Amino acid sequence: MLANAVTLSRLIFLAFCVYLLHLPAFGARLTAFVLIIFTIFIDAIDGMIARRRGSVSALGAVLDIAIDRVVENVFWITFVTLNLVPLWVALVVVTRGILTDAVRGFAMGLGLKPFDMMKTSWGRWLVSQRFMRGLYGVTKAVTFPVLALVHALVPVWQGTPEAVYLPALRVAADVLVAITIAMNLLRGIPVLIESRRFFFADRQA
Repeated sequence: MLANAVTLSRLIFLAFCVYLLHLPAFGARLTAFVLIIFTIFIDAIDGMIARRRGSVSALGAVLDIAIDRVVENVFWITFVTLNLVPLWVALVVVTRGILTDAVRGFAMGLGLKPFDMMKTSWGRWLVSQRFMRGLYGVTKAVTFPVLALVHALVPVWQGTPEAVYLPALRVAADVLVAITIAMNLLRGIPVLIESRRFFFADRQA
């Protein structure tokens, strides 16, 4: 119960992040930068609480995935509205999320857990393996705050000696976005590939 409450609390912090990012004040945007890090950090806390309290459940796993998807999509859409990333980035992430979640929802209807539907060894490694899940989490945990930092520093540094650092900062942000999207697709495409067996099973039935 506590772990699920912590998971749901991310929505509150997410709302504050979006609000602060749209304020013109440097302090507000810098606060959003810190709050984004905290919001992402909570994603690791709820899992630890569930394991230590022995309250790991199918509902908790589904809720964690759902909230993580909401946080991820809202951040990408917000960064699009702030002209920090191109529109196609958000479209790719949202589309991938909807398709993979639909497949996982169908698999759960067959009694499979969200990450247990993968049958191939390479699919399990890319999608279900804790290292890959953690690596993708790290890419988001770095990319989202960096984008927020760019958003905070650009209006402050423009016209100052520090403006010489802005191009490098933007390039770093673009590289991080590219890596994060690549990881997003790398972990999503195997789910769609392995979902073919569900369609074949329906055809045989």
